[in-house]
Amino acid sequence: MSVRALALGLLCGVLLAQDPSDLQQRVEKLERELQEERARGDAREKRVEELESALRKATEALAQSQDRRTLETEVEAYLRDHLPTVPPPEASRLGVGAVIVTSYRFTDVGGSEANTFLVDDAYLRFVYRFSEQVTARYYTDGSLAEIEYHHNDLLQVNGGRVVVPFGQFNPRSFPDTFDTLSRPLLYLSDSDIIQSPENSPSPVFRTIYTDTGVVLSGNKWFEENQLSYAAFVTNGLVGTTDLGQSAAFRDNNDNKQVGARLTCLFAPFERTRLGFGASWMTGKYDADDRLSYRMYGADFVLVIDGLFAGSEGSITVRGEYVYAPREILVPTQGDPTLFFNGENETEGAYLLVEVRLNARWMVYTEGDWLAQRAPLLTNGAVDPADTGSVYSQIWRASVGVVYKFRLGIVWKAEYSYWDYGRGAPDANVLATQVVIPF
Repeated sequence: MSVRALALGLLCGVLLAQDPSDLQQRVEKLERELQEERARGDAREKRVEELESALRKATEALAQSQDRRTLETEVEAYLRDHLPTVPPPEASRLGVGAVIVTSYRFTDVGGSEANTFLVDDAYLRFVYRFSEQVTARYYTDGSLAEIEYHHNDLLQVNGGRVVVPFGQFNPRSFPDTFDTLSRPLLYLSDSDIIQSPENSPSPVFRTIYTDTGVVLSGNKWFEENQLSYAAFVTNGLVGTTDLGQSAAFRDNNDNKQVGARLTCLFAPFERTRLGFGASWMTGKYDADDRLSYRMYGADFVLVIDGLFAGSEGSITVRGEYVYAPREILVPTQGDPTLFFNGENETEGAYLLVEVRLNARWMVYTEGDWLAQRAPLLTNGAVDPADTGSVYSQIWRASVGVVYKFRLGIVWKAEYSYWDYGRGAPDANVLATQVVIPF
């Protein structure tokens, strides 16, 4: 008891002896510490609640995503097992293209010079494939409007406004098909004609020569050799007292033009192709079915590949001859109502050498000849006292260069010298041309 009483007395003495202001500070300190500790506790409890909420949401999302993946898998399996396969979309059956041909020509005819820019051709091309066997084609310049039925290699039928398969050049006479700038004298177009002196020969027809009718064609391969044929019935060329160089959409008489072409292609040596062709056609051109015409043609082509660097280059030699006699009516001098029934025998040939240096560059040279034997005309009439035939001809020599751009555009340049017979002035022609197919 004495010890406890002594300790209690000492503690009371200490408390009584302590300054009241110190006690106040201590209480305030303890209160602050308590508040801080409580604040940290509240923060910890809030963080714990946030973490618990986040964990709960993540768990729910995980469960939902697992359910969704399972559902997608089941749907894909169902579609794979129960629904038909969707075919890929077909390629468009309609093909639309165009050709624009523009040129600049400088001409010197007997010292008389002329130069001009020309739009030689400009048209749209529509091709529609109904099936693997049936195709329709239409060119907006009217040169082609046909439907084609390809039964097999031995039989193909083209009907409508069709390309007449006569000669080697005409089937390839579209402006983006042949490589030279000008056409052979046998098949000149309007833009290629420099002058038309009286008693000078005219082209057998103007290319592109298309006509309304039907063409049957086919080919047969014998290993590396090919035999091809074509037979046609069309309205034919038209005229009045002399044959024109083009056809009409409607026949002007009761006669139909018929003709055929036969070609064979051989491979006599490695990297060499040699082809021969023969053509024939006949018909009547006047409205009275009186005046007839005939055309006979023979042609060849020789191709030798892999001659230059990179085995890209080649040499192509083309040649063609046509004999085309026709009946004509010529007015007589002194009485233009009286006509002389005569004959015009036109013939011609060309030899073309194309040297392809590579896939871009080509140079070429060509020799042309066109001649006729016909009654001598003076101001379009014949002397009734002298109805014998006279002979006239045209010679032409050409050299040219061709460059094909990667875009498909073709640039051409050509110089040609024209030698006209029977006193007509000679001509020099320098031309450049751009062919834009798209």
